[in-house]
Amino acid sequence: MEFTKEQQEQIDKMIADATEKARAGLFTEDDLQRRVTSEVDRRVESGIQKGLETQRRKWEEEYSKKAQMTAEELAQKELEERLKEISGREKEIKLRANSLEAKELLNNAGVPKEHYESLLNPLISEDSESTKANIESLINTYTQTRSELEAKIRQEMGNVPSPTTGKGDAPVTKESFSKMNYAEILAFKKSNPDLYTKFMNE
Repeated sequence: MEFTKEQQEQIDKMIADATEKARAGLFTEDDLQRRVTSEVDRRVESGIQKGLETQRRKWEEEYSKKAQMTAEELAQKELEERLKEISGREKEIKLRANSLEAKELLNNAGVPKEHYESLLNPLISEDSESTKANIESLINTYTQTRSELEAKIRQEMGNVPSPTTGKGDAPVTKESFSKMNYAEILAFKKSNPDLYTKFMNE
């Protein structure tokens, strides 16, 4: 236990006085030690008693306040606690409902699950309208990005030259295919099996 500065000064003074008296032959060293130990024990016990008394007063005050509350006040307090609990549950239900609605909107828009799953939580709130606006923004971004990528791929595919017969750079058409001899058809089948199948089935 730590002593206050004032208490330490008193103990030091008492030890000094007792030491002086012991030197004068009034106390033995054992007497001095017993007196110091006794005084320290007394002060420690006093500090513990004060702490217990303070805690006891605090408990009495709390008990007194509760005892003074009327039945109506107790009912009001209980009602507030219940309302708080219900409010928490309502929030959870709203979040779940908005999450389900968001997933449905994304699925209907053709957004694959792996593209939105990690982004979903920050976009969902208790407010249905806010959640819907966030999800629609995500859908628009996804749709626009997909359209841009598809257009770019189509453009790059358009730059790929059509297959040729091997007799020059002229692309093979259905008409030119029908004019090929047997050897040319076999060669074309080997070099362009997909286009060969397409022409044969037309």
